[in-house]
Amino acid sequence: MPKPLVIQEKRRILLQIIIAGTGANGSHFLRNILQNIRAKLDSFSHSSVPTLDVDITIVDKDKVERKNLGNQLFDKDDIDEYKCVALAERYGEHYNLDIKRVTEYIKSIDMLKALFPPIEDISNETQVIPILCGMVDNNKSRQLFDEFFNLPDVDNLIYLDLGVEGVSITNKATNQLTEDEKRSIRNSGFGGQCVVGVKNRGEVILPPVGSVYSNILEDAGSSFPDESCGEAVINNPQRVDTNRLAAEVAATYINNLLHTGSIYSHRIEFNAQYGGSRPVFIQDESINKLKEVRQKGSNR
Repeated sequence: MPKPLVIQEKRRILLQIIIAGTGANGSHFLRNILQNIRAKLDSFSHSSVPTLDVDITIVDKDKVERKNLGNQLFDKDDIDEYKCVALAERYGEHYNLDIKRVTEYIKSIDMLKALFPPIEDISNETQVIPILCGMVDNNKSRQLFDEFFNLPDVDNLIYLDLGVEGVSITNKATNQLTEDEKRSIRNSGFGGQCVVGVKNRGEVILPPVGSVYSNILEDAGSSFPDESCGEAVINNPQRVDTNRLAAEVAATYINNLLHTGSIYSHRIEFNAQYGGSRPVFIQDESINKLKEVRQKGSNR
């Protein structure tokens, strides 16, 4: 049995969740975690002392287009509506949860700071756990999130990043493709990974996705969604089965925080073609470091 990284320190927790991106991965992820949150809240509906509160904000400037209906959780009535507004209204009402929405792209440190304001009127028995969920498809946003994670004045943060590979494309006509090329295209677009970074009391306990996959921070050609990178999504379409599995994998992190206040794996690699995933479990080194950081904090 793998050892968990125990995040919860107090009797009650408030998950302050920011979801950046509400497209192919983000729409499925949002629905999944809202269902999990509602189930958790309802399981304590008869308790006089609730153990969980949530504060959820979804952020995306994208509007629904007809091409999104195939692998994202929208229907034709949502076309031309902001994605985050459509999702917040549909699933917020369905699961009876108040979902805040911001119809902008996250493009600055100041905006990230504004998305994590201090929570007012918190009792001493409640622990606020800020969680940034990156459901984006560009490295420029990931670079910004990495910079935010590593700021000296960001003391506590869980940064969850979800990425999937697109389907390989070619400019060749189908009848010009070799059998190896056809096979390569058929087998592409099924893989992905979810990486969690954890910071506690200003110390990095688990490094974020940019430290795990260095090519993310080295990518100088990436740009924000409204600065011409949208063609990457068009040229490399994503498979709906991969998006659904990706969202399920990412939702396990939130579900474990809901039920045990813990994280079990640093990253999870998955493949929808094979229907499987491979977690990289938390090492003793990270668990011991968190204990040391907390001990130092309690001695101050």
